[in-house]
Amino acid sequence: MKPYLNQDDKYLTAQGLITTLVELALSRGVELHKLLRGTGVFEQDLMSVQHQFSISQQVRLLAQFKVLMKSADSGFLLGSQLANDTSVAAQGVLQSPSIGKALKQLHTLRMQLAPLLFSYSYLHNEQYHIVLQNAVGLDDEMSQYVMEIYSAAFYQTLKKVAGERIHCHFDFAYKRARHSQEYEQHLGLKVAFEKPITQWIFNKEVLRMENPAFSSFRFSQINSQLAAYNYANTTFVEAVGRLIYQNPALNLDQVAHVFAMSSATFKRKLKAHNVRFSALYDEQSKRKAIYLLAMRKQCNEQVAMRLSFYDIANFRRAFKRWTGITPSQLKI
Repeated sequence: MKPYLNQDDKYLTAQGLITTLVELALSRGVELHKLLRGTGVFEQDLMSVQHQFSISQQVRLLAQFKVLMKSADSGFLLGSQLANDTSVAAQGVLQSPSIGKALKQLHTLRMQLAPLLFSYSYLHNEQYHIVLQNAVGLDDEMSQYVMEIYSAAFYQTLKKVAGERIHCHFDFAYKRARHSQEYEQHLGLKVAFEKPITQWIFNKEVLRMENPAFSSFRFSQINSQLAAYNYANTTFVEAVGRLIYQNPALNLDQVAHVFAMSSATFKRKLKAHNVRFSALYDEQSKRKAIYLLAMRKQCNEQVAMRLSFYDIANFRRAFKRWTGITPSQLKI
């Protein structure tokens, strides 16, 4: 098994996002040939249970869907529909005995269900935080759209597993959307924009909430089928990001060496994935700085040292460049 998946590796089936996207588009009068145009996906591919798709094809389909739907709520509608996914991977989450177990299943099955994002989770002040980052190279507009899709899918999945509405907070690291009313309609009133990081937050007691429709037999049956899955559990972009997060002192040449590539080859591979090393480095440094400052309550000097800054003024300037605020202004 490969240690990571590239965006052009074909391993996804039509089940899940692709089928849900096509069905929703067709129900809104979008013609299939227009939806598939330029995506590298053909109608016969959608009808084959053996055919596999790549992450890049999924992204192109999403971009085409967004344009053709011509509605501000299309991402939320698509995400909400994903909670009705009947694929084995989705049922592995939806048939879980509790919210906590469902989230563990989602983490395990992420490359089938949500390969465009990856997350870090932690507890702080009785609250459970899920911090989100792009697992593939996306422009700002597409990144926001993907966040809308997965936030709606997450919210509806929690509701389905628990059998009742869950109170969640949604923080987004981008400017208030013009269609912010759609956020409140689909995610509730606890929505905030222009935050340092994008995250989903709920009380830790939610993790213990049980699934009223849980069937031990059905859950075991689904997990037996899932045992046949044998894919890498990370994308190339995520693998690089996690390495930088754990080793902030590494430079581009050193990271390339870890991936057994020359610096030139590594740069080309990053470019092929639509990302820059400096952007990945800044994103991981920002996330680590926020975690150490807000959650671990470390001082600026300690955080600067952890991030390999040996001048506190340089750290403060970098933090403001990453977040738009100074370390002392940080509130999570």
